[in-house]
Amino acid sequence: DNPMFTWRPFRDSYLKELLRLDGCGDSGDICSRCLTDEISNPAHYRCCENECYAAGLMCSNCCVSLHAMLPLHWIEKWNGTFFEPSSLKEIGAFVQLGHPAGESCPLPIKTTNSFTVLHTNGIHSISLYFCGCSGAAQNYIQLLRGSWYPSTPREPRTALSFSLLRLFHNLNCLGKLPAWDLWKALETMTEHRTLSPAPQRYKVLLRSIRQWRHLKLLKRAGRGHALTGVSNTALGELVVACPACPHPNRNLPPDWESISAAKRFIYTLFLAIDANFRLRNAVVSTTERDPPLGDGWAFFIQQAPYNEHIRSFVSQEDMASCSGFKATFLADLKNAKGLRTTGIAGVTCSRHGVWRPNGMGDLQRGERFCNVDPLVAISMGGDNSRLNLVLSYDIVCIWGVHFPDRLTQLPLQWRLNFDPNRVRFCVPKFHLWAHRVQCHALYSFNFLIGAGRTHGETIEENWAQSNRAAAQTKMMGPGARKDTLDDIFGAHNYRVVKAFRRVLLARLAEAIQEARTHAREFTDFNAGMITFCSDDSVRAWEREVLLWDRDHSQPCPYEPHLQNKATLNDVQLQLAQEEQASLQSGSGCVIDTLSTICRRGLAWEVKVRKSGTTYQELNVERQRNVILRDLKKFRRLQLSFMPKFKEYLTDEQRVILDSPVSVLPEETKLFLPSELRAADRALPRACVAGLVDWESRLREAECRDALESLRQGLRTRSAGHLFTVRNVTGQAPTTRAEGVQRKVQVNIYLSKLRYRWARNALFRLREHGSWERELRVLNDTDVRGMNERAVVARGEGRRQLSWIWYSYNEPVDGFSVATRNDDPVIHEALKIEWCKARARKMRWEEEVALLLEEMRRVIVYRRWNASLWRERGLEQHAGLDAEYQQGLRAFAAEQASTLDGEAQDLENHWKDIRTLGQELLDGLPVSHVIEVEVEAEEDGGNDNEDDVDIAEE
Repeated sequence: DNPMFTWRPFRDSYLKELLRLDGCGDSGDICSRCLTDEISNPAHYRCCENECYAAGLMCSNCCVSLHAMLPLHWIEKWNGTFFEPSSLKEIGAFVQLGHPAGESCPLPIKTTNSFTVLHTNGIHSISLYFCGCSGAAQNYIQLLRGSWYPSTPREPRTALSFSLLRLFHNLNCLGKLPAWDLWKALETMTEHRTLSPAPQRYKVLLRSIRQWRHLKLLKRAGRGHALTGVSNTALGELVVACPACPHPNRNLPPDWESISAAKRFIYTLFLAIDANFRLRNAVVSTTERDPPLGDGWAFFIQQAPYNEHIRSFVSQEDMASCSGFKATFLADLKNAKGLRTTGIAGVTCSRHGVWRPNGMGDLQRGERFCNVDPLVAISMGGDNSRLNLVLSYDIVCIWGVHFPDRLTQLPLQWRLNFDPNRVRFCVPKFHLWAHRVQCHALYSFNFLIGAGRTHGETIEENWAQSNRAAAQTKMMGPGARKDTLDDIFGAHNYRVVKAFRRVLLARLAEAIQEARTHAREFTDFNAGMITFCSDDSVRAWEREVLLWDRDHSQPCPYEPHLQNKATLNDVQLQLAQEEQASLQSGSGCVIDTLSTICRRGLAWEVKVRKSGTTYQELNVERQRNVILRDLKKFRRLQLSFMPKFKEYLTDEQRVILDSPVSVLPEETKLFLPSELRAADRALPRACVAGLVDWESRLREAECRDALESLRQGLRTRSAGHLFTVRNVTGQAPTTRAEGVQRKVQVNIYLSKLRYRWARNALFRLREHGSWERELRVLNDTDVRGMNERAVVARGEGRRQLSWIWYSYNEPVDGFSVATRNDDPVIHEALKIEWCKARARKMRWEEEVALLLEEMRRVIVYRRWNASLWRERGLEQHAGLDAEYQQGLRAFAAEQASTLDGEAQDLENHWKDIRTLGQELLDGLPVSHVIEVEVEAEEDGGNDNEDDVDIAEE
């Protein structure tokens, strides 16, 4: 049922109840707390919007007592006609810090005038007393211990509740809510309650939010437990690291470097690089007046050495590219007037979308080598230099050429000692097709050994989230902007890592299914190619692929090198000649074609040309006369081989046989053995001995002939389309080209129908058998070229080759012969498709291996992090009292317990799917089904849950 339709009849009742709450309701003059009705202290007060649940009307004394621990509630007073705004301060309520709620202080220190507190429900002016007892903490510390954040450590007069800061922190990181919007909401709520202007504390709100963000980063990174203090925080230490990426000494086995070369790819670090020209920053304030609170401690690179490096390349030009995407057009950025930075360059792990430490840097003028190189070097630095690296960048064809040489020109602290042979460069899959053809195979993830199903576009997905903060960060000072973005990027990493439980499970479930599917597809295709092209040819293809994998300077097996010299004019002439020959000869011998092409092909042609010219209709009538004469000859011959077949026809069939003039010649039934019932065709009176076998063999031959004609038509269509795209321009040539393609499509359609009719007849004659492995049911989705995708758009990695391309003539039941084609263009097309099918199979198997390793790394990293927190909890901090020590130990124990629990939960949750994946890699058959519940996506995903069944037939 629709919930809104269900609610609609009740809206009058809902509205009346809302209005009822504006009155006293069933409350009288008796206080709901003390049950008195004193005239001097009537029960005229209540908590607004029932924040104190079911408190009812109260006297002033009870209202003050009830709100001793809830001092930030709004109250209202009944004036006999309606409720008017009031406040706890007006009826004598106050807040005493340094003592439990309700307990007085012998030496209270009252704040001058009133104290302002910003809370989730508005801006409150309260009476507040600090504790003046001996040994009392400083005023700002008393506020912090009461979960109120002071506006300043010196004589604070304003505070923000932790609840408000926590609420905004989540809203800003998730929904990118600006602080101004929060302030206006608080101001509106306050003025509605007080009917007076709210105190102006917007700048206090901004400062407090920024400090709160920074403190949360420090706390979660364990800097509060560090004996060296906050000021000694290391560069990049405050980030939420990716537990699925390889981290030597953290989540890799001790002997990981000794693994065989064939399996070394599972320890590859995949990094994606990109520039974002929306996260700009205007010239507001200066770095001296507004420095970041932790320069280089999180995602942004340390500013001073970065700026010094940039100044050494003032005259460096922007990076060019063969890509036509927007990034290259924005590189000049002529509208950069008034901007301190024109955007941001960033580095993320391309398989999981987790931002890298110190992987962010400002762009001063477009996208230049000097901006990007330091960010990549730092992301590759440390122990990562021993890993295999795959770097993806939308302009990597330019950027990656001299990258190792440029690293030697970086400052000493950024230089790397790494093997350039371990680095591979790729272009993200979506961006690749905007590059030149020469870049497609060279920089494709689909053809990179060990890449799995990595696509490199995760960084674009990351930018889509952070770009919502572009408007609010553009007008911030340089320090505030970096602190804000550091926090937003950190929140993004946290959400991504928490989603691993669901995401990695769903990815592995899909990878196992696709790996088995593409393995079967490749096995069948490989067998067909051995039959069609010979085993030596297939072995030569494999050697060519292996050679190119080792040395990309060799001829690429994924690209065509031979050119089909048939032009559109040649194709058009060929089709015209075939059509003319058909018109001149009529339908040919009915027995040879078994009437299929005559009945169905001519019927379709009549349908197409039924509104043609008189001359065209005359040709059709002439062909019908030819068919009619051949049909009479066939009937006389049929009586010799099927003497009494008329006795086994139905009444309807006898009418057709006795009255041939009542139907069009092309629609006449021939009543061959395949059209009789199985029991009848076995009788000698219906069919002479051997006639059924004759028709069966002819039907099989016709199926193969139709299938080959279909393949030829599809190859012609693909070649014609490619020629049109590359060479045909202008309206008239395009129209002629479309006419040729329509004729090609007609031939494809006729071949499809011919195959279906022949196969149906063959099935009636033979029923189920081994012949069906080669001559399968032909669906509309199967009629597609080697490089064409199915109706549902799928990428190269998921594309499946239609069975018609690997179902070549194999000996079946002793009466078929393999046919080989020596056309080099066809052989090259088949070689390319064979190489791509092999690559798809390998990439999905690699994806399973990578996901299994990533799941293992996530679990191990959780446990490593838990042990790190346990060590932090054991450290003794000199000079701290027992309360601080207890807090440090409690937080460390909580973190360790949470991480251990998550590790165990992931191990249990992934156990079955990991077992299934390992069985696939070991080549073991799987005979059972695992039901994987895939949860709906959080952002724009499907609302329904999908059940993925994984099984081996």
